[in-house]
Amino acid sequence: MIKKLVIRINILVVDDEKQMQTLLKKIITSEYGQVIAVGDIKTASKEMNERKFQMALIDLMLPDGSGLSLLKHIKEIEPDCKCILMTGYGTIRTAVEAINYGAYDYLEKPFNSMEELRGLIQNAVKSTDLNTTKANEFECISYYANQVGMLISNYEKMQQLLYTAYRIANKKISVLITGETGTGKELLARFIHLASNRSENYFTSINCGAIHENLLESELFGHEKGAFTGSVAAKKGIFELADQGTLFLDELGEASQAIQVKLLRVLESGEFMRVGGEKLIQTDVRVIAATNSDLEELIERKNFRKDLYYRLNVVHLDILPLRKRVEDIPQLINFFVDSIVSKYDLSTNLVFSELALEVLKLYPWHGNIRELYNITQQIVLQVETDVIEIKHLPRQIISTVNRNEDKEKVMVGHNIKSNGDDEENFNPKPLKDVEKEYIEKTINYFDGNLSMAAKALGISRATLYRKVK
Repeated sequence: MIKKLVIRINILVVDDEKQMQTLLKKIITSEYGQVIAVGDIKTASKEMNERKFQMALIDLMLPDGSGLSLLKHIKEIEPDCKCILMTGYGTIRTAVEAINYGAYDYLEKPFNSMEELRGLIQNAVKSTDLNTTKANEFECISYYANQVGMLISNYEKMQQLLYTAYRIANKKISVLITGETGTGKELLARFIHLASNRSENYFTSINCGAIHENLLESELFGHEKGAFTGSVAAKKGIFELADQGTLFLDELGEASQAIQVKLLRVLESGEFMRVGGEKLIQTDVRVIAATNSDLEELIERKNFRKDLYYRLNVVHLDILPLRKRVEDIPQLINFFVDSIVSKYDLSTNLVFSELALEVLKLYPWHGNIRELYNITQQIVLQVETDVIEIKHLPRQIISTVNRNEDKEKVMVGHNIKSNGDDEENFNPKPLKDVEKEYIEKTINYFDGNLSMAAKALGISRATLYRKVK
């Protein structure tokens, strides 16, 4: 008869409520090892000085301080200790922050079910015994990233962002993704969906800035027959179709006040009505919103609801622009080349020279990763050589880099001389003229394609169209 492997570890419970201590002790039971329950940080620190703990369940609100500070202390002296933070709904944002400090996970109080709590503890115990949590998580993160076409960045901040996205994927909380146009906000949203327990259901994406307000309301919430001219039949909206799935709201800053009110209601209650309808419809949709606008600035200007912002901004993931992580460029280019060669069934072993890569690192990449992909595709499809040199790069890149380098030299010379002579040659223009000139150049660069120009400029197509008019 094969004996069942019994894992024996020390588990620390830190909660000032005696009933909670008793409940957790009962759920954990003695099969995992010794359970020590205390009610404050001071006693917890004393226990940690006397023995080694492999796991800790910590209440966020303790009588002598924050559970977050205790978490940091534990991770400093026992980095391998699996810490689970227990928190109320109003402090979920802090609990998510705890993941960045090394928390294994967090639990909301009151607990939704004892089975959920027991399962989380069992998983934490198993990962403690195997001591392979980080390796397993990295393997999972790499798999999901590869599935959606993402590369794991060389930058620690981006790696941490992806780790946080993975850790909260199964949580029923809203996510706000910010970043410039072309940084990969939708890819990150797809990553979260794929890593979640909703992955078997719909992932639906809608651009709030590309659809007129009236049509957007119908797209999101559906409409009844006869609700407006042309509505000859009832139609289900995305919130209805995407039930149990994920809805990605891109360019949320472009949504009207009326749409914002309806979004707030469905996020708070899980209920909505179709346009022209009178019946409440229930839905369970995980909402991930994204914007390249400064929502706090829009709130100041009364263009965005503060309550909706806080409802969406439970988890905030900010993606760095490409110019702030240029060391990722060689890796991204290799990835794009392989993808393009496979897509067009090309026979080439094309590589970029070191000098060409250095020039590409100096380019500002206002269109970010999307622009890098487009440039790479242009080069792969047009250049008949296996080695890409500087001379093969688009003229726009060379001239921009040269201009930027010349400006840098001028500034250095100005700082050294400090006599202000350069200011006499400066001919200021009205801001609207500068904007007009830049918009014209951008539209010409994309051969009149307003959608691509809008993406490169970081504004919606509707905004660009208004500016053009």
